[in-house]
Amino acid sequence: MTVAAPISRSLALQLLARSARSLTRPVSVNPLLRVNCDCGTEHDQSNYRAKYANLRSLFKQARTYATAAGKPASRPKQHTGRTTTKRTTKPTTKAIPAKKPAAKKPKKKVAKKAPRKAKPRTKKEPSKTALLKKARKEQSDLKAAALLEEPKNLPSNPFQIILVEQVKGTKGNATLGATAASNKYKNLSLEERERYNHEANQNKAKNEQAYKRWVQSHTPAEIKTANNARRLLTKKAKAAGKKTTYRAIKDDRHVHQPMTSYTYFSKARNDSGDLNGMSISERGKLVGQEWKALTAAEKKTFDDQAKADKNRYLEEHKTVYGIDSPSTKKKAQ
Repeated sequence: MTVAAPISRSLALQLLARSARSLTRPVSVNPLLRVNCDCGTEHDQSNYRAKYANLRSLFKQARTYATAAGKPASRPKQHTGRTTTKRTTKPTTKAIPAKKPAAKKPKKKVAKKAPRKAKPRTKKEPSKTALLKKARKEQSDLKAAALLEEPKNLPSNPFQIILVEQVKGTKGNATLGATAASNKYKNLSLEERERYNHEANQNKAKNEQAYKRWVQSHTPAEIKTANNARRLLTKKAKAAGKKTTYRAIKDDRHVHQPMTSYTYFSKARNDSGDLNGMSISERGKLVGQEWKALTAAEKKTFDDQAKADKNRYLEEHKTVYGIDSPSTKKKAQ
């Protein structure tokens, strides 16, 4: 890097006064290579040489003043004789205005996510073993509610009495006992027949008393539940193709269902004797036609009877079973 030495003002004026040709001509450092030019008088030439020697010494000093070896000095540009004025370069970067703080947007209210509903668990289909076990339990529960363990009946007719005697005589052989009982029953005398009839009637009375005591040992509600269970057992046996039937328990405490207006009218028509000689279907058809032909005033008698019977049923149901009738519960709901 070379640093130019400062030039005095008088020297600068001398340089400007000279022609461009003399300033732009290259000056050789070696004096032997110089070309003399006899362009004037000897006096002028001596002055020129002296001035030129001064300039040469100044340029030498300027070129040799360097702090470190740098690039070789390039050829100076041709002097145009114009005064150079330094241009002040304006900074190109404009001052960035301070950003105004952006207005905060109102935060949107995030709706709370509804709690996810738990997916219903898919129930596995029960196995055949589980279904069979469930059916057996239901059957067992129905039989327990049906009160199937009734008191054993004594033989209530002459042949049954003879059959029991003959089976005991044959040491439990039912086939031989049945054959012997049949033969003896056919050959009974009048006295023997009378005796067996009397014994059968006594057994029948004993059976009725034992049955009544057994029924009375249970509450009316239990007997009602037992009859419902027996109906279901009979229905299931029929659906399974079985002929097993379960008879309803006879209970004098049982509350009979109320009769309707039409039922009272039908009973009155059948009791009158006007429908004698007709079949059941013919009677039903004729009674239905007559009921439709009645006026409201004519039906009022039967409506009053039905209303009174319904009140009777509601009172008895509450008294006997200790609960209201199903029809009363439905109305309350």
